[in-house]
Amino acid sequence: MPEGSEKSPITLSRTLQLSCVNEKIAKLAHVNPHSNVYGVFVLTGRLAHRAVDTALEIQKLPGVEIAQIEPVLNFWYRLSDYARTAALNCAGGNQTLAEALITYQFLQTAAEEKTDAG
Repeated sequence: MPEGSEKSPITLSRTLQLSCVNEKIAKLAHVNPHSNVYGVFVLTGRLAHRAVDTALEIQKLPGVEIAQIEPVLNFWYRLSDYARTAALNCAGGNQTLAEALITYQFLQTAAEEKTDAG
């Protein structure tokens, strides 16, 4: 290994912390009400993807101007991406410690709100 290419203790520590938080999130994702939050994001991603497919089909119809349908496509593409990213994060697929901590806090807050409402 070239000199200076070793991971610093700080980086290693953050990597371990991220792994630990992602493990906790993954465990939460399989238990209600946390699994419900994960499921909502998965379903939202699927529905948004279907909306993209529908908009692409509408775009092929005669008389439809592509410029008019473009904002609709952009919206559904973004929603699909965001929802799938949120689902991945809720399953423990966070890339940074900050994302993982925010996701963990989000799941905890969602569970507390569900408990208070139920």
